[in-house]
Amino acid sequence: MTRDQIISYSLLALLLFAIYQVFVLLAPFCTAIFWSGILAFTFHPLYKALHLRFHIAEVPAAFLVSLIVALTAIPPVILLFLNITQQAIQLYQWALDFVRQGGIERLIEYLRNLAFVQRAEESFLHWDVLKSSLSDWILNSTHALGNYTAGQVGTLTRNTFFVLLNGFMTLILTFIFLKDGARIYQFLYNLVPLEEDNKSMIFDQLYGTFSAVIRGQLLTSVVQATASGVLFWALGVPVPILFAALTFIVSMVPVIGAAGIWFPLVLYLFFQQQLVQAGILFFFGVFFISLIDNFLKPAIIGEKIKLPYFLLFFGIMGGMKVYGIMAIFIAPVILSLFFALIRIYREKYLTH
Repeated sequence: MTRDQIISYSLLALLLFAIYQVFVLLAPFCTAIFWSGILAFTFHPLYKALHLRFHIAEVPAAFLVSLIVALTAIPPVILLFLNITQQAIQLYQWALDFVRQGGIERLIEYLRNLAFVQRAEESFLHWDVLKSSLSDWILNSTHALGNYTAGQVGTLTRNTFFVLLNGFMTLILTFIFLKDGARIYQFLYNLVPLEEDNKSMIFDQLYGTFSAVIRGQLLTSVVQATASGVLFWALGVPVPILFAALTFIVSMVPVIGAAGIWFPLVLYLFFQQQLVQAGILFFFGVFFISLIDNFLKPAIIGEKIKLPYFLLFFGIMGGMKVYGIMAIFIAPVILSLFFALIRIYREKYLTH
């Protein structure tokens, strides 16, 4: 090994060590960095309009947009989170009362009266096992949801200083990303040691994917969650704000979509003998809430995300175990990077 090679490898090792140490230092603020990046990307068109169209300097434009975020985006999210927490606890209490009052038994008996279920019962259904499993699943699921949200509120109250610090950091980083986002992007672009055409293709694909997820998927999910919440409230569905929030999350998951929330609620209303409400929710769920995916999303996203739906589904579901809710944004980008690198590898090494 030559002296130049030793120096190059040593420099690379030191660089990797420095990157790891920077990551360790910033790890407590990863959430703030991530969400500030999301906010900056979301509100960048407004910043760009203020800076270029109205000729406001970078710093005042970035400060004005950050102030708008602080006043219009963060307070409603905090209030919404507190309402969701309260309703999650109510949902567990409702589920507990439902099981104690024989709701599972009534549901089982209702199913057993159906003709096709009676035929299946003779063959392989074991109702005692099903009843016990269903009761345990309902109680465990609602209890876990209530504990999680209550725990988050407990964290907020116990670690008020750290929460406020994270919020302050999020606003500061949003300001920095708005003002210097283009320069940060160019710095990362120049840092990647690839040929220009490959590097350009990767960054264009990542930008398109991230843009589609943030400005397309996010907007679509907000519309679906809002429409669902209003409909749930009008039909008298328990804890409508919580179910609307769950609709917002689930609607971002391919394959399942918003139907993952409204369809079980249709079944709930049906088994509660609220047939009119069940029919209304089913009609609007099929022909309005879920159809938003087919009209609004393609109009905004177009062909920016060219990923297999089932792979994206498993990527998001698996990513949630590692990254939590952030996997909805991270998984498409990681998968997009994977396919971009596969394409470069095929073109460079398998086509000759």
